[in-house]
Amino acid sequence: TSTASATSRTSGAVSYKYGTVQLQVLKKSGKITDVNCITCSATGGRQAAFSSLISASISANGSNFGNIGGATYTTDAFKQALDNALGKF
Repeated sequence: TSTASATSRTSGAVSYKYGTVQLQVLKKSGKITDVNCITCSATGGRQAAFSSLISASISANGSNFGNIGGATYTTDAFKQALDNALGKF
């Protein structure tokens, strides 16, 4: 998807131990401006990590940020989906 100033790419679905992550990443002028969860499922309260992961990915402009304590598998799956989407730009 493309507009005059922003583009978006969608990751493949990443299945992991506690759920599935699929993301849509929006970039403008080489910077991540937003990350949307198409599918962000996680069991046992782990879904609470997704808002922090989205904020961290925008701040880092990619997946170069630390794991969230207690959500290592979820963080790893999120980063994998993020990198997949970013690889499509």
